[in-house]
Amino acid sequence: MKLSKLLCLSAVLLATNVLSQDLKITVNPKGKVGYADLNGNIVIKCQYESAKPFSNGTAIVTKSGKSGIIDSAGNILLPIKYTQISTWSNQLYIIKEGKKVGIADHQGIVVIPAKYSHISKLNSHGKALISLGGTLTTNDKKTYLANAKYGVIDSLGNILITPKYKGLYEFTFNGQNIYPYYEGKRLEYSYHHTDDTLATDCSFLGFSGNGMNILNAGIMDGNGNELLKPGLYYFVMEPKNGMVRYYNVKKKSTICGYHNLSTNAGFQAAKFETPLNGMNYWSHGDFTGDIAPINGTTWSFIDKAGNTIRTGYSSLIHSQATGMWAAKNNEGKWDVFDEKNNNVPLLSGFEEIYFPETEEDKKVFSVCKNGEYGCINLSGDTIVPFKYESITKNRYDMIGVKENGKWGLLTADNVCMIPSEYISIILPDARNAKHIWVKQADSLYYHMNLITNNLSSKGYKAVGNFKDGVAHVAPIDLNVSNTPVNRAQLINPNTSQITTDTIKVEKHIDSFGYILNTEDEEIIDLPVSTLYKDVVVKEIKKYGNKPLNQTAKKNILLEVTKSNRTYDLKSTLSEDEWNY
Repeated sequence: MKLSKLLCLSAVLLATNVLSQDLKITVNPKGKVGYADLNGNIVIKCQYESAKPFSNGTAIVTKSGKSGIIDSAGNILLPIKYTQISTWSNQLYIIKEGKKVGIADHQGIVVIPAKYSHISKLNSHGKALISLGGTLTTNDKKTYLANAKYGVIDSLGNILITPKYKGLYEFTFNGQNIYPYYEGKRLEYSYHHTDDTLATDCSFLGFSGNGMNILNAGIMDGNGNELLKPGLYYFVMEPKNGMVRYYNVKKKSTICGYHNLSTNAGFQAAKFETPLNGMNYWSHGDFTGDIAPINGTTWSFIDKAGNTIRTGYSSLIHSQATGMWAAKNNEGKWDVFDEKNNNVPLLSGFEEIYFPETEEDKKVFSVCKNGEYGCINLSGDTIVPFKYESITKNRYDMIGVKENGKWGLLTADNVCMIPSEYISIILPDARNAKHIWVKQADSLYYHMNLITNNLSSKGYKAVGNFKDGVAHVAPIDLNVSNTPVNRAQLINPNTSQITTDTIKVEKHIDSFGYILNTEDEEIIDLPVSTLYKDVVVKEIKKYGNKPLNQTAKKNILLEVTKSNRTYDLKSTLSEDEWNY
């Protein structure tokens, strides 16, 4: 199509869209609904029982209990025959016919026929779950489809994975620092509640004919191609570089190995005379590159054929941020090499090494040489001089350093942010942090404002880093009573069938604190648990910048805990438990 025609068509569509946005819903004396322009002139006759505002040139209307889609001229794009129509994305609608659902576009074209039992909301990766059959069942106050068959669709309504799998699972269990996985992601069971969305981009999924657990699952790619058949391995991890890490569990032992997706062959890499649930150590790692680590009498590295290419190490460090490994050799020094097994000599041979925390951090490495700590870059140049007693990793381009028994804070460019005057420092959880916690000799934490270089006058016995302008802090005189509100804060929000009466608050005092802002104001000076901190902060934001009085603070806690509080009908509620 010529450019002039394209521009003309775009102009017409834009004009139509703009016109439709100017149409307002109007109701006649008989209660029928239509649309009028900005001057009140009827554009679309009042003939519907209900109507929704126009969006992208179309609107949902209902007549005789059935719904359809019209354009701004009142033309019917999608027949008014559906039980229900709802917006699914900017361009697509969910259509419901009886108990079955499908998808139609804004031009009234049925993209997916209404023959499926459920289509979930789109996730941030543009993927959604689609199901066929099943019986609506309740679990934990949420509904799911028992015995349904599941598949995956994209944001355009393309069926990527045909809904034929009773078991369809995502790699969402994060094994970070959890033995024996330590790294990578494992399949995780899900009921696929009807209000849930998929969590991943679905590059890889687990599948099975058993909808009840993830054991012995196979693996498919995001287009439904089955890469690994079910039944081969007890547990599988998310594929990395064409290799699947697996665990086969015996009664008193665990076999660890890999499956090569290119050759469709697997091999055993190690066997441990311990059942999986008794392994309190890292067994073996993913092929994040061309090599993978294997635990044994010492640590070794193998290639994709299972050949040992490095061995004899007592400890390992893996930096996914830099794509490097550090392995401690029998001389007590660290060998550094990349994920393709290439040596990095300028970072090797040190007594200690700490990699940068994130990919965005400057490539500044904290190391120990001859008992003194400093920092170097990839070229081996000294960035932070070797004069410190101890040092932290580069975390969001901030580095903690210890000198004369006291801690301070430097940038990754060796600029002093906090002098070495404190018992300890809590490194930030985000880049460009301007609010840091330091511990003084009284063992209390104080807020250091890096913008003003001011130190708060009040200290706290426990603190969390500032996030979105607030921090969770525990004052030394914190009093946490055994009340229904405080007991409710020790279980997840909206948890059903749980009686809080048996919870002993006194055993969980360390979970509570106040909410502090960056001006050192305790905006909530009632006990808030770490579990409820985020939902409480969300409620605080509804008040804008207005100061909260004690009633407002109490009401916030009552609101966020209401689903978890239960009372005997004969009991008398205290003043603190009335929300008014």
